[in-house]
Amino acid sequence: MASTRQLAAIMFTDIVGYTALMDEDEERALHLLEKNRTIQKPLIEQHGGKWIKELGDGVLASFPSVVDAVSCACSINEACKKTSGLQLRIGIHLGDVVVENNDVFGEGVNIASRLQALAPAGGIWISEAVYKNVSNKRELKTWFIKEEVLKHVKEPVRIYEVTAENARGPISELKPNPAPSISKTFSTAHNRRKRLFLISSIIFLLTATSFGYWLLTERNTNQIESIAVLPFVNTSGITDFEYLSDGITESLINSLSQLPHLSVKARSSVFHYKGKEVAPQVVGRELMVQAVLNGRMVQRGDQLTLSLDLVNVSTGNQIWGERYIRKEAELVSLQSDIARDIANKLRPKLLRVDEQRVTKSYTADPEAYRLYLRGLYHWNKRTADDLRKSIVLFQQAIDKDPSYAKAYAGLAMAYLVLPTYSRNLTIQEIKEIDLKRRAAVHQAQELDDALAEVHALLATMKEDAWDFQAAEAEYRRAIELNPNFASAHQFLSRLLGGLGRHEEAFAEINKAHELDPFSISINFNIGGRFRYARRFDEAIVQFKKVLDMEPNHPLTHLVLAWTYDAKGMYPEAIAEYNKADVLLEKESVKTAQHKAAVLTEALKVGRAQGYWRKRLELSQYKYGEGRGSAYEIAVNYARLGDRDRTFEQLEKSFAAHETDLIWIKTESAFDLMSADPHFRNLLRRIGLPE
Repeated sequence: MASTRQLAAIMFTDIVGYTALMDEDEERALHLLEKNRTIQKPLIEQHGGKWIKELGDGVLASFPSVVDAVSCACSINEACKKTSGLQLRIGIHLGDVVVENNDVFGEGVNIASRLQALAPAGGIWISEAVYKNVSNKRELKTWFIKEEVLKHVKEPVRIYEVTAENARGPISELKPNPAPSISKTFSTAHNRRKRLFLISSIIFLLTATSFGYWLLTERNTNQIESIAVLPFVNTSGITDFEYLSDGITESLINSLSQLPHLSVKARSSVFHYKGKEVAPQVVGRELMVQAVLNGRMVQRGDQLTLSLDLVNVSTGNQIWGERYIRKEAELVSLQSDIARDIANKLRPKLLRVDEQRVTKSYTADPEAYRLYLRGLYHWNKRTADDLRKSIVLFQQAIDKDPSYAKAYAGLAMAYLVLPTYSRNLTIQEIKEIDLKRRAAVHQAQELDDALAEVHALLATMKEDAWDFQAAEAEYRRAIELNPNFASAHQFLSRLLGGLGRHEEAFAEINKAHELDPFSISINFNIGGRFRYARRFDEAIVQFKKVLDMEPNHPLTHLVLAWTYDAKGMYPEAIAEYNKADVLLEKESVKTAQHKAAVLTEALKVGRAQGYWRKRLELSQYKYGEGRGSAYEIAVNYARLGDRDRTFEQLEKSFAAHETDLIWIKTESAFDLMSADPHFRNLLRRIGLPE
């Protein structure tokens, strides 16, 4: 297994007096060792940590969260008090470690070990790196102990002791001072402190203006401008709770997207890291963000525990960390509280109106919220079956709370994309789905006109009505409401490409890609923009990149086949159609293979004309069954060079107001007739520029 570097909180524990006890009473010593295991293992796991190994009577554990590591240490100490003769020394340090074969190495481990060895019986000693992350926790008390040079550590380490809030004081035999704030300098000599105070006061008065300038400039420079919220890890061990950890992650992404001047990476890109152990610095480099938020979720019965850490990727230091323990019924308020806490950490002087947008709850019903999150979970899987499941769940959320605008928007989005992923629907079924989509959009708008999703959905309806100017305005309104809405940039890009405004289209898809670089849909649409602009070779390269990311993405196989058709690469097109037909539920594997064989034979016998005649025959058969479109038949006639029948089918498509007709300017099959007065007249009637 390859080694990886990551930031971790390392905890070392050691049983006080174990060696002496082993000499005196081996049986009792072994009993104490076993008791230590039964106490520590479950507590380490409950706090999101990992039991690395035992070293004699010592235990080495790692935690992704400093707060969880210290909380775990306090819990272990409390449990040990109930066992006669069991006392521990505990050391904790936050640092860069090397992870290899389920073990950890490096200076971070060494420092934690040295702190443990120095700690008094029953004491928890921590380094300054840990102290900085827990000093503001009300449930903990900290004291500065001393600064010491530790063995094999170059720089002196400032050492602190930490106890639970109800402790009267540190148990160290030294005479510690209350831990100072990070901005103050510690000194133990009374006279020296007085002199330093006097000198500091004079310096402060002389440099107040300079300091004020620094406060305004330097702090603004260091403000976090970009963040990635990584998928929360479900540590419950129950896969049925994945929808909850995923859903809370997505809700938090959407909430933080409301913060001004903060770039929040979209869901598709952060979920690229789901199930992977990746150092924050790696995520920062790959997504080009300044901060990463990690989270872990545990559900036990009706209790939810969330542990969060916000990390500065340039330094590896924790900016903020918190642990939330709530009842399941408090799920809605929990999400708002988390969003508020993070927002206030990122923007300490947050305007009230911005805080209200960030913490807005779209329903007060926890069961409706849970159903909505389940719907999102299936919607994001983007298969026909999952989309149908999401429709049922969104509707159930609406039944629980009829004023739930987000659930109506989710329902509309599911209806919008279902025909794309289920190509075996009849024309009548698609019309019925479209009516349901429109009803859901209107209901969502009536309930909350400030939802960015609502305006993106309204834009699609304007496109369907061939009101392209209004569609563009709605997409731009969606982006205005949520500048981090990558899908709105993507949809606007597609519209602009269809209108022939290719330079603007590439600018919008590039913005979408910047916000969501690992999105399959956005990367697919980059290929689409190349195809619209007749840059077929670049389109093919891009579509192949998408298939490297997701080999079974059905739309990529389909549009890659269209691109091969435009290039006259018919054997390659046949192979892609074969895959797309199965993935889009159009055909069974056997039927798709038979169709591919028929097209291959037609190409062999009749070359390009034979291939297109067979394609025409298949599209006419499908249209006769109530599937397909007159537009598809027109494309095949155009490839055969039959201008009259092409216009006949295009007029039929126009009369039926077929959705595909709005992409007529992007279809290369019509290039040879683009100057024809009939074609230009058709463009005018559709509302497309000539």
